[in-house]
Amino acid sequence: MFSRKPLAYSIAILLLANSIAVAEEAASGGDSAQLATTPDETKTQNFDTVTVEQKFIKADAKSAMKMDVAVMDTPFSVQSYSEELIKSLEAYTLADVFNHMTGVKQSGQTGMDMTLRGFATSGTDMNSILVDGLPGLAERFSSPPTVALDRVELVRGAMSVLYGQNQPGGFLNMVTKKPQFDPLYAFGFSTSGYSGHGLEIGDDKSYHFDFDTAGHIDKDGVFNYRFLGEFNNNHNYRDFNYDRSRFLAPSVAWNIDESTQFLAQVEYRKDSSLIDTYLVAPKRDINLVAPINTFYGEPSTGRIEEGKTYTLQFNHTFVNNWVWNAAYRYADYSSNQTDFSSVSILSDNVTLQRRARALEVSRGTKTFDTNLAIPLETGPIEQKIVVGATSERFSINNNRTKFYNSTCPGAYCFNINIYHPVYGKVPVFDTIPAGAATSLTNNINQDDTTALYVSDLISLGERWKVSLGARNFKDDSTSVFIRPAKPSQSKTIKKSLLPMIGVLFQPSKNWTFYASYSESYVPPDPTYQDINGNNTFVPIEGKQYEVGVKNDKLFDGRLTATLAAYRIDEKNILNSFSCVAYGTCWTQIGAARSDGVEFETNFAITKQWQLIFGYAHDNARVTASNQPVQIGAKLQNAPDDSANLWTRYNFYNGFSIGAGFVYNSSYAGSVPTTAIPQILAMSGYTVADMALTYAHDNYSINLKLNNLFDRTYYVATGSTPQIMVIPGAPRGFTLSFRTKF
Repeated sequence: MFSRKPLAYSIAILLLANSIAVAEEAASGGDSAQLATTPDETKTQNFDTVTVEQKFIKADAKSAMKMDVAVMDTPFSVQSYSEELIKSLEAYTLADVFNHMTGVKQSGQTGMDMTLRGFATSGTDMNSILVDGLPGLAERFSSPPTVALDRVELVRGAMSVLYGQNQPGGFLNMVTKKPQFDPLYAFGFSTSGYSGHGLEIGDDKSYHFDFDTAGHIDKDGVFNYRFLGEFNNNHNYRDFNYDRSRFLAPSVAWNIDESTQFLAQVEYRKDSSLIDTYLVAPKRDINLVAPINTFYGEPSTGRIEEGKTYTLQFNHTFVNNWVWNAAYRYADYSSNQTDFSSVSILSDNVTLQRRARALEVSRGTKTFDTNLAIPLETGPIEQKIVVGATSERFSINNNRTKFYNSTCPGAYCFNINIYHPVYGKVPVFDTIPAGAATSLTNNINQDDTTALYVSDLISLGERWKVSLGARNFKDDSTSVFIRPAKPSQSKTIKKSLLPMIGVLFQPSKNWTFYASYSESYVPPDPTYQDINGNNTFVPIEGKQYEVGVKNDKLFDGRLTATLAAYRIDEKNILNSFSCVAYGTCWTQIGAARSDGVEFETNFAITKQWQLIFGYAHDNARVTASNQPVQIGAKLQNAPDDSANLWTRYNFYNGFSIGAGFVYNSSYAGSVPTTAIPQILAMSGYTVADMALTYAHDNYSINLKLNNLFDRTYYVATGSTPQIMVIPGAPRGFTLSFRTKF
């Protein structure tokens, strides 16, 4: 069922670690060593030292079970990546952390495009990235900023029982920073640039400023606040590229009494950027791609995104320790863009056909979730029950006002040379014809979901636990076609039982062995259409079988690790391809399977030295299709093997050094079709980074070096693979200064 060699190696590592830990404990008489800096040590030092208490991975994660449950009591592979790791990586967006999340990989051009356990998510998968357990990001294309994050929880696998529509690979939950009583004033400034692939340090510089303030409004702390944000002016290595953004997030907490709390949060984000469709691969040969800085749009075009979110959270603890939670989140988003996008590579393999496109988008998400957490104890049996209900509405209006394909020769020829592009030879954008009436679509799509769910974590004595869950849901979707006018389409999807079950065996407080089964579903995106302009797609469904072992607090609390093996079967998969009439069309190809093994560990080797390491082996391929050429083909952007490492050593004089790497084996950039059987084969890559930091009292200075050896590599392909090849950045640097008081 699973790949045996990686699994065997990982088990051997865990067993060796356990043997050493047992021997160490015996030698020390079972006493725990003091890991933090002692008071005497502190008196002789004026510098900050980071000890193992500031770990890269946290021990708790609420996302998987929708309640405060330790990772060790969860029958799934779950990780909680701390703010400490985010800062150590100099990660300013969530996408910057993907490389060090085992089993996660960037898979497209938007901030929501990623693969988890071989299966892709996209900008329309609202539940693939959650905020405090609720969907609704402020923007679609730009990755969420990390300045507001306390941690990021990764829940791997098919987890629709508690959270509704999810791709079977899993989801991310961004846990935000909350108001606090203690005053906080933190500020950061950074500049970044490049020194590789022909770029000098002074070229394409970027600037970033962020702040984080908090404290009590009244002396008793009945009302506390937090206000944070950031401003960016980015210019990356791609010709003409820019990205100017702002993000503001105020919040207020009302501690009504000792058992009742209310929280209100607001986010505002605005982003102005150049639209970039990246590189193209003539003959579907990655070796024929132009230099990584090559741009195929026009500098005069771009996109403006603006988004606002409003979140309300309420919780009350009753005298019997029952807890009532209620949360509401509303996200309002709009964007306006003009661009010259890639259409196809002409037969000479040096000319790229483009189209003029203008698009206005508005979308909104409204989610209400309420649940009751019920702890029960009956003799030796303890239960943690969650019973809840969810209501969610997602609406989107796509208004395409221009869609004109290049016609050559003539005044409206937009073709451009792949290797020697020349810009500014196109007509003024507003003078270009709108295009064929059938292509100027204006559709409104709405999706309404209601669901009931229940979960029960049952402790059967000291060593055994059983986790059970079920979901009942109804999903109604409606599409209104304003232009071209045609009858509205509606569909209803119901399922009376979406199950989840897990069994845990804990021979000691440091070890958990588990097995689980879970399911997922995703209604077809209402904006997708086939080559005939219709949406007759059925829901995407997934089933996951997983076994694993976890350890915690080995070596006196310095080592945690998780090993998981899984099989995921998905059916009714949607695959995109380029089509002349609509730009991107979709087809439902059948079924796919992902068999894999994951290993991840956080090890504090000494008081000052820790590392995070992850390895994943994943065999994700098509298992059924109406096109025989696809059966057995690898899924797009899903490498067989990937690994990551980040380690940091903190010296006693305030200096620290960090280093790490990211590895991805070769992968398929496209899925073959009967019409185009040749795949776009993407090369594997290894990229090394390092960081130097000086920390003293209330400030720190950090220099992060990325792609240390200036490798040329390609991180992913987009929805139209041959004409959307996304390169990795050349060698670059980020110099930052942070202060807190």
